[in-house]
Amino acid sequence: MTSRRLTDNHSRGRVPAAESVSGLAIAVVIIGVGITLPAFLIGTELVGSLGLADGALAIFLGGFLMACIGYLTMRVGAETRLSTYSVIRFCFGGKGSHLVNLILAITLFGWYGVTAALFGRALAQAAGDTLGADAPPWLFTIAGGVLMVATTIYGFRAIDRLSRIAVPLLAALLLYGVWKVLGGTSLAALSAVPARADAAIASVSAGVSIVIGSFFVGVTLVPDLSRFARRRGDAVTGAFLSYGMGYPLVLLLAGLPVLVSADTDLISSMASLGLGVPALAVLVFATWTTNVNNLYSASLSVARILPDARDWLITLVCGAIGTLLALAGIMDHFIDFLILLGIIVPPIAGIYLADYFLLRLTRINAGRDGPVPDFRWDAVAAWALGCAVGFLESASGWSVTTVTAIDTLLAAMAALWLWNALRPSPRN
Repeated sequence: MTSRRLTDNHSRGRVPAAESVSGLAIAVVIIGVGITLPAFLIGTELVGSLGLADGALAIFLGGFLMACIGYLTMRVGAETRLSTYSVIRFCFGGKGSHLVNLILAITLFGWYGVTAALFGRALAQAAGDTLGADAPPWLFTIAGGVLMVATTIYGFRAIDRLSRIAVPLLAALLLYGVWKVLGGTSLAALSAVPARADAAIASVSAGVSIVIGSFFVGVTLVPDLSRFARRRGDAVTGAFLSYGMGYPLVLLLAGLPVLVSADTDLISSMASLGLGVPALAVLVFATWTTNVNNLYSASLSVARILPDARDWLITLVCGAIGTLLALAGIMDHFIDFLILLGIIVPPIAGIYLADYFLLRLTRINAGRDGPVPDFRWDAVAAWALGCAVGFLESASGWSVTTVTAIDTLLAAMAALWLWNALRPSPRN
């Protein structure tokens, strides 16, 4: 196999059938992405704020809703065998898709930077506590960036192989850590622990919103992974095993220790029990798998904007940009970044879902390589309307479904479908 074959992400074309994988393999990759420090923090906040029963309800209800939407977005990739960005080209037009891809790339650079910065800070602290090593966080951030870029250059196959190794190890370490933290505590005792008085999450609906918002960028970009599916049915397996079961379990297991420990950080809890080295392993592998996927999707986005550039070079440059954002302090703006993501990304999924399932235009054009218009202004306008709904809800605190991400997705879908249903001439 040539080096060109090894580093070809099929960013501008369809995935060959010979390189397809099962829905289970795709689910393993997605779960590997979900086992990360931000997820641990979200899980502890949900369970600590709502208690075990309501926390679990919010987690699994949010996971089920994500799985339903994820099934649809995965089907688009599985049936077209195209990346998210290729699908977007049919929906938004040639130049319009460049604008959308640029926005997506910027959000992914941000996610990469946030995760890399958290990685550097946490690993520096953990290495000092467990190994006595004294090194600045920026050194770990750069080292992690090199590792992540090197893996991503070899594309989905490398991510798949990494996840096959990392996910079982991460799951075992997570389960062992939780078992050690909980000790002889009974389920009844855990259920009796009241919610915190100073809880940041006041209701189950708010918890559902946080669960969905925390992973909605991944749901939107999942065609990048599902285009490797062997058949359409793999979308069901991949979506419900990952979003419906795997990710919620990660959140719940990560949140259980907060019910019996004053420490809301799972890594610190494990280290306090003498599990420092396994805690370091969880930290390294969790961040590795997550940021490799962030960088992979960012590279696919940029590849659509720069069609003549080599995939490996795009990945290298994107990794450098994300690492620089981490070093520049993007972590200090994490909350604002999450709010922005929940507003601008879901309408993109709403556009291509409406275009594919309701208008069926992407489905018709997916087998063609001919030119498309520079801009499909109905899609651009519908996306802008979805974003406007999100900004309005964020400012007012009011929401239709209680989940801003879903509201923006539905608003964009409805706007695009209504415009094309009411106007007399067909969309071209």
